[in-house]
Amino acid sequence: MALPTADQRGIETALPPMSRLTKPMLFASPEECEQAFYEALENADIEAMADLWLQDDDVCCTHPGASRILGYSGVRASWAAILGAGALPIRTLARRSFESPTLAVTSLIEELVVQQGSVRQLVHVLASNAFVKTPAGWKMVLHTGAPAPQGQAVEAESPPGTVH
Repeated sequence: MALPTADQRGIETALPPMSRLTKPMLFASPEECEQAFYEALENADIEAMADLWLQDDDVCCTHPGASRILGYSGVRASWAAILGAGALPIRTLARRSFESPTLAVTSLIEELVVQQGSVRQLVHVLASNAFVKTPAGWKMVLHTGAPAPQGQAVEAESPPGTVH
């Protein structure tokens, strides 16, 4: 939809809507950036996915069962390959977060349906996301996903004492 505006002579004209190329992706919070991440998955929108990642050589993504991918170009290419297969309906559960003024880390469970041949299966992925605050808003710098044991995630309390 075009927005009405007045030109230099005061005559009303129509401006075209802002395109993705000129519209800045400013996320006011890590929650907004994370929501945009999951919306990009659900909509198979590689451009939205690319916009929310920090363009840096040190960003990192590890897809379930895959090797670690470093750098913006590699991360973008990996999401392009995944989203090229179509939308990825996903639901997030049990979100936990840590946030400082410039860094946020979330841990959550991703629930999705995968289809292998004629069999559809509900799968849980244990995921972590990290975001940094930049002058252009919050940006994603890390996504890791690991398959939950037996495909089902359960919440576990921390054992007392040192774990590692």
